[in-house]
Amino acid sequence: MKGQKNLVTLLIIFGLWLGLILGCSSLQKATEQKRIEREGTGITISAEDLYKAYESNEAEADKLYQGKIVIVTGKVGIIDAKIPLVFLMDAHQKPNIQCGFTADQKDAVSKLETGQTVTVKAKGVGKVLGSVGVIDGVIQ
Repeated sequence: MKGQKNLVTLLIIFGLWLGLILGCSSLQKATEQKRIEREGTGITISAEDLYKAYESNEAEADKLYQGKIVIVTGKVGIIDAKIPLVFLMDAHQKPNIQCGFTADQKDAVSKLETGQTVTVKAKGVGKVLGSVGVIDGVIQ
């Protein structure tokens, strides 16, 4: 009889534990889905084209990219792993896309090499001191 009570108690505890884990997983998925709906899945663009968009018409480029998720691909120019910050270069080796990263990306940024092609998913900001800036970047 005592063994049955222990088994029932164990099954109840296991059921509650399993429900908690599945509930948290569902909450995380729902939160991510709402973020995607709010921000979109991302606008894919090359570093070169993003810079050209800002050079040709900054106001129009702001409407298209500012505050939105952008997925930018380009060659690494300047790296500052302490901040972490990376500048992507254009075809003329001029660093013109400034990518700021989340703190958890510090190790990934420190492993990048100049000239390496990289894809960064980030939030578009706009023109910053002569370059185009994106923030909260994550290396893809």
